[in-house]
Amino acid sequence: MTKKLFDFDLEFKLGIEAIDNEHIKLVDMLNQTHALLSEGKKDEARVYFGQTLSEYVNEHFTNEEKFMESIGYPGLDEHKKIHENFKKSFQELAPTIDSFDEAAFRKALSDAFTWIISHIGKTDKKYVTFYVSQK
Repeated sequence: MTKKLFDFDLEFKLGIEAIDNEHIKLVDMLNQTHALLSEGKKDEARVYFGQTLSEYVNEHFTNEEKFMESIGYPGLDEHKKIHENFKKSFQELAPTIDSFDEAAFRKALSDAFTWIISHIGKTDKKYVTFYVSQK
């Protein structure tokens, strides 16, 4: 059994159930991609990664932005720009990932790993702090 790359509860849990439920999907997706790669199933990993990340990005960013709007988060516009930049980067890479371009796949994986660590692990905590302070 392959060791997971990320432990969601230990590293990324924010304490807002709806958001955590969506973030765990991303962490699970990356853990599954890692497991497939570790088993030598590179093509399967690439297809799985491309499909699930695309679905995740569109659904989750919309839901997260709605949540931030509902709590009156003052950093919403800046946060939306960050989401747009990630979506744009992924959309540019998606066709090359689908064509089994090795460099594009590595870049997309790197971007997703960085996203988890810097965005969920740091940037998202800003709106959580705001949300908690408003309670």
